[in-house]
Amino acid sequence: MMIESQPAQTIWQEFLDAAQPNLSKHVLETWLRPVHCSGAADGVVTLEVRDRFFRDWLNDHYADFIHDGLSRRMGHAVAIEWVINPDLRLPAPTVMADEESSLSQTAARAPVPAAAGPYLNRRYLFESFVCGPSNQFAVAAAKAVADKPGKAYNPLFLFGRVGLGKTHLLCAIGHEVLRTRADARVIYTSSEQFTNEVVNAVLSNKLEALHRKYRDNCEVLLIDDIQLIAGKERTQHEFFHIFNTLYDSHRQIVVTSDKLPHEIPDIEERLRNRFQFGLIADIQAPEVETRVAILRRKALDEAVDLPDDVAFFLAENVRSNVRELEGALVRVVAHASLTGSPLTVDYARQVLGDLLNVSAQRLSVESVQRMVADYFSLRVTDLKSHRRHKTLVRPRQVAMYLARKHVGASYPDLGTRFGDKDHTTIMSACKKIDGLLKSDGELRSQVADLERKLDVLP
Repeated sequence: MMIESQPAQTIWQEFLDAAQPNLSKHVLETWLRPVHCSGAADGVVTLEVRDRFFRDWLNDHYADFIHDGLSRRMGHAVAIEWVINPDLRLPAPTVMADEESSLSQTAARAPVPAAAGPYLNRRYLFESFVCGPSNQFAVAAAKAVADKPGKAYNPLFLFGRVGLGKTHLLCAIGHEVLRTRADARVIYTSSEQFTNEVVNAVLSNKLEALHRKYRDNCEVLLIDDIQLIAGKERTQHEFFHIFNTLYDSHRQIVVTSDKLPHEIPDIEERLRNRFQFGLIADIQAPEVETRVAILRRKALDEAVDLPDDVAFFLAENVRSNVRELEGALVRVVAHASLTGSPLTVDYARQVLGDLLNVSAQRLSVESVQRMVADYFSLRVTDLKSHRRHKTLVRPRQVAMYLARKHVGASYPDLGTRFGDKDHTTIMSACKKIDGLLKSDGELRSQVADLERKLDVLP
């Protein structure tokens, strides 16, 4: 077992030696060996890298691998603190196409103790979560749960697509509970890790230890990506009884999923019903203002001077999820930094050309018209007609509004594509929908649903 009095760089070297058999030479030499370990005390390991670009790539691709490996070397869970040290003069990393898959294979091969699990990400706090209309309900529910675990909204089911902040809110709940009560027994894990624990417990005949951990020694249970237990009968069986024990004793359960309970396939009906006991909070794709706020927060955290026009350009063109949005910013900033180029809209357009071309090909006025027509059980010809029946007017205006907002077509062009209407008709429709969104909750929900569907068009 490693002791913290050992020199910090020795700890890092021993971690590298242990990891070397499972790593490609490129990963080891380009990404891990240049890192300098400058401290290991009080459960925190300090790792120095040359710049933010290097740190962000390590965090995006190797964070869990480094964390789990150092925790095993130290003999207990550790937190990783990254420090930017330009004086290290490390070689700039070269991104290889197979790096991520190589790491995934490495992580899959690395042994994981049955009792161990993921740890709360230190960056995922309520204070660092950008709240907007698309997620404010979920944020309010998460804060209420963290304030009074087991008493408000139990269970809490956080639902949303990949990259919208479910894991962030889940970790924020855990951090807030521990901030107000340091001795609280909080367990944060993923469905995959929980399944591994169940399998290991069955194989080693240690189910009693698993029961003690989750049924007896847990006050707040946080499970990420619960949809991944679909089709795993023994895992569902164990989770069902854990759920019942915690729920009956008024202990808090929070799960995240990219599917609603009724959409999760191959899951026991009794579990599906229990997911619906409490509150289902939907995290939607952020609107453009929230995306700009997210970019500004990210830029502030990274000490990057982000021009407003570049922020709006990124926000208007990268809409699918927060992770991709932040990734686009990191990519543009890294390119500008490494080439010494000014951060401008034209430069961002050049760097993100492949991403923007895919988005442009995916969205068109016709795809918006088809989506809206299907949503309201109409035909596309109905949206293009001149009929003024009330069942047609609102969907037609919504289609015009979404086509203008997300495709960026001109008013005259939209007029032509909507049945040779005058451009002032399009302008009036867009203005009307924009105004109604501030007061009409049903319309706001419909538009949000449609925007989510547009974001995931193939």
